[in-house]
Amino acid sequence: METRWATIDGVHLELPTDCTVDELRMAFRKPCDAVLIAVTGDLVSVVHDEERPLAELVAGCADTYYFSRPDEPARNEVLATPELESALEEPTTDETTFQRPGIDH
Repeated sequence: METRWATIDGVHLELPTDCTVDELRMAFRKPCDAVLIAVTGDLVSVVHDEERPLAELVAGCADTYYFSRPDEPARNEVLATPELESALEEPTTDETTFQRPGIDH
């Protein structure tokens, strides 16, 4: 199994390339309502399909991941962006991807 390095909620570790959101949630002992947010360069992805391997999604290229819960205070500008709130309210695909806040395009 291939692995790569990523940071999840501030912890830098080796991450299997074929892991799923559900597997990460269980490994980090996060509640089932915690959503995985992935940051890849200038993109942010909210993963809605918890059983699909991250490697099959844009989120699989991320180097930083956050678990976020509803009504949790935002810990940084990525988790405070209005696009994140919209992505959580009405998911239409396996993941919702948008431009990272604070990046000039």
